[in-house]
Amino acid sequence: MEQISHVLTLFGGLFLISLVVTPIAKILHVPRVTLLILSGVALGPHGAGLLNGVSETWFPLLADITLLIIGYLLGARLTKSYLNKYIGGVLNASLVITLTTVAMVITGLLLAGFSLEVAVLLGSIAAATDPAATLDVLHQRKANSYFSNLLQGIVALDDVLGLLIFSLALAALGLINQNDAPLTPVLTMLWDIGGALLLGGIVGGLLAFLLNKRDPEQSVIVESLGFIFLCGGLSIHLEVSFLLAAMTMGLVVVNTADATADHLHEIEDIEQPFLLLFFVMAGATLNLDAGAAVGVAGLLFIVLRALGRYLGGCLCPSNPELQGHRRWLGVSLLPQAGVAMGMALVGAHAYPQHANILLSVAIAATVIFEVTGPVFINLALDRVDERP
Repeated sequence: MEQISHVLTLFGGLFLISLVVTPIAKILHVPRVTLLILSGVALGPHGAGLLNGVSETWFPLLADITLLIIGYLLGARLTKSYLNKYIGGVLNASLVITLTTVAMVITGLLLAGFSLEVAVLLGSIAAATDPAATLDVLHQRKANSYFSNLLQGIVALDDVLGLLIFSLALAALGLINQNDAPLTPVLTMLWDIGGALLLGGIVGGLLAFLLNKRDPEQSVIVESLGFIFLCGGLSIHLEVSFLLAAMTMGLVVVNTADATADHLHEIEDIEQPFLLLFFVMAGATLNLDAGAAVGVAGLLFIVLRALGRYLGGCLCPSNPELQGHRRWLGVSLLPQAGVAMGMALVGAHAYPQHANILLSVAIAATVIFEVTGPVFINLALDRVDERP
């Protein structure tokens, strides 16, 4: 009973953190997500220690639930009208920024003397972003311009491209090193993406059917969450990308259900408490010791990835609606978290001799980019005149 009392009291206190963090963020003109992550650091093992044990126990489940809801809402933004207006810009910008970042990191690490395996794997990991931090800043700012809408689409596509690049990199390295099955990563990638699209389409179709049959006055939030969680559980069981499956589900629902505005508002309301807990516990689980000991590889990765993002944004195809703000696209894609860590774990399993450097660099990048990335998004929105 004492443990339950501790957890409930702690969760209650964490929810009330928003009463302090939100006004401070507005006064200081900094993103709320940065202060939430720093609050987690202060409450975690590197601070007061109040979240010791609790964050490790609850964070994996909480992270999956939060990312499922985020993925669903990301997909739900891809309406037919949005796709007609933005899809060309999203594809072009995402490809240019991602490929420039990957090339910059690989080239820089090779020139610095790191092995081909380390350079290619870290270069591929550099492609991943954190949609949660990006979207939280956009929500806080209530941003609704061509720039912010384009950014949302890029964030939705970035991790899919990152997964493709990482899988192809593993296959290429396997072929170069004459491993037994160099095509296995490609087949895994095809299943990961194809299976996620199929599963998300099926579950999304079922939810759309439910929404079309409901009484307009009837709330179906419980059933909606049921389908979202079902999609996530099946994705993990089938070993496909649960984030992509959730995005596909949202895309199918928003484009096939008759009326989704009230439904999406309900999901967004549910999302907020999960987001708050997610960011605080993410801060509490950051391994600052590993980040501090990462050395030259970590510093190079962080600098090269940031430069690659910036340069990629500058190289994006010219678009009059961006009004000369292309350079701010890249720096708005700095946050990096769970997907990058997942890639690092896979890379460490495939190349155990490089496990220490892959994992320590990924941890260090998460620490730096999760705290500073939202600040740069905020700065970019200021520069494109999206003031709160």
